[in-house]
Amino acid sequence: MLNTKKTQDSFEMIALPYLDFIYKSAYRFCGNQTDAEDLTQETFEIAFEKFTQLRDERKCKSWLFIILRNLYLKQLGKYRKYHFIDFEKLSYNNKNEIPCSTEEEQIKKVMDGELQEALNKLKEKYKTPLILFYIGDFSYSEIAKTLKIPLGTVMSRISRGKISLKKELNEMTVKIDN
Repeated sequence: MLNTKKTQDSFEMIALPYLDFIYKSAYRFCGNQTDAEDLTQETFEIAFEKFTQLRDERKCKSWLFIILRNLYLKQLGKYRKYHFIDFEKLSYNNKNEIPCSTEEEQIKKVMDGELQEALNKLKEKYKTPLILFYIGDFSYSEIAKTLKIPLGTVMSRISRGKISLKKELNEMTVKIDN
């Protein structure tokens, strides 16, 4: 029989340090706090259940990310047929009305919202490498191994993703200015 106390201790020591990374990645995938928290929780539940399958603890960060990504893609397919309303956006007619304690926080919140909106418009094949590179601090080769794609593909997807992201952000800026 498996020693659950030993497994729990090992899991806490090896996997829990990546909690913040998984949450930030989940947030960038889905774009809201509630879904990100749910995805993070589900990711760690599955990881704990299957923790004995992790062969190399140095790959734990990638392993957790793959679990998160698979959950996200599964949910994306499940909810694609539904139309969701962002109640936070409905509650404020103007982005400048978002309550913040300082002007700097207000600007950061607006910019973060625009970045998330632009990220949400990206194809998943561009979004995932960008999240791994910028949020996860993965190298190109680590991304290639994690996603099981060639290094050149990683490089081109990050490059194209950045171009698409800049284009989306520029289009949003033009709409705001008009």
